[in-house]
Amino acid sequence: MFSCILIGAKLSNIQALHIYNMTADQFNFGKLSPELNRLISFSITNSYINRLLGRLEHTHQIACLNLSNNIFGTEWQDPLALENLKQLAMLDFSFVNISILPNIKIEVPIFWLDVSNNTKIRCESLLDLMKKSGNSKYKLNFVKHNETFCMSSLSFHWFNTTEKVALREVEGIKKLREDCPINCTCNWHGLDMVQDTITLQTIQVHCSNKQLSNLPENLPENTVLLNITNNNITSIDAFVSDPTYKTLRFFYADKNNISNLLSLEGSPFIDNYSVLSLKLNQLKSLPIYILQNSFTRFEAHKVYLGGNELDCDCSTAQSLKIWLLANQRHLPDYDAILCKNFPYKLKVLDLDQKLVCITEADWTQYMYYVIAAELSMLLLLIGKVSYDYWVFKTAGYLPWPASKMPKLPCDWVFE
Repeated sequence: MFSCILIGAKLSNIQALHIYNMTADQFNFGKLSPELNRLISFSITNSYINRLLGRLEHTHQIACLNLSNNIFGTEWQDPLALENLKQLAMLDFSFVNISILPNIKIEVPIFWLDVSNNTKIRCESLLDLMKKSGNSKYKLNFVKHNETFCMSSLSFHWFNTTEKVALREVEGIKKLREDCPINCTCNWHGLDMVQDTITLQTIQVHCSNKQLSNLPENLPENTVLLNITNNNITSIDAFVSDPTYKTLRFFYADKNNISNLLSLEGSPFIDNYSVLSLKLNQLKSLPIYILQNSFTRFEAHKVYLGGNELDCDCSTAQSLKIWLLANQRHLPDYDAILCKNFPYKLKVLDLDQKLVCITEADWTQYMYYVIAAELSMLLLLIGKVSYDYWVFKTAGYLPWPASKMPKLPCDWVFE
């Protein structure tokens, strides 16, 4: 319970107001008296407030707002609670338990923010504020720089948790965002723990729906995720030629015009990736040996190829179909890969060997029939000559038709 007694003071004359050791179910900023229009400093400290409501509408002159050493039961009910404070130059959120800052408009030359010793504040919230100040003429400064940390997601391949990150590392991420490729958006991805090496700050780059015809060049350092969905990209040669692709582990390139995966062979990506998504592209065949080697090395690899229309033949039915079935855990949409060279879009899994493995006869096969016929005629001729000779020797005459044949000059040899 909190009570405040102002003896002999007019609200319109008050320039500083400090509320201390208050316990309340809620505090509504919007219900502050309009008469407090000369308020310059406003503090609520060492209090427990379950809910924060409303906006500061009539206190535009507040330059210093102190909400330190508090336990807030929930997040801000209204993210725009402080948006009307155009003169705000100092905001103290130290020793509180909120995770997301309310929306803050920095409209003074130098803005001081204290979020030190805050056990839950998210790094992404600080990065968003840094981004806003970085694109304007106003400067953002942090109080107690060395005591300021934030929480970020942490990934170690299959393992995810949260980790406390120093402010200097967050500022490093801000610098990486400034190096983002043209037409792309770069965001904080998290921290990457790699055994026997330092913890890395990682970046994700989003370039979807930008009508790109080539992969973006010079990705920020430690980029682990690239999303180029719905563009006109035909080649992924950058996986080999661009050294900034060596840290990439998540690649989303759905709805493009990529026609082959041969560039993946020998690239750092094929050894380290977690997700490769190439749905609805122009793949004509799948290099099984490249993907199979990656599946063998690491069980967590996932490849999405649904919607691609392959040139299917007997080999597809005999080899690829069996390979897809054997690697279902790595190919979540294995049953959505199609065959192009059929009147309708037939799934690879529905290919029938009896239909696609019929061998067409070529002209060399007919030679065997010709040779067989000639041998048969030769045997018949030998038999006929032998028979005529036997009749002539035993009966003294030649049977028909040998007797009707004209005599040749050499026939006297046999008479």
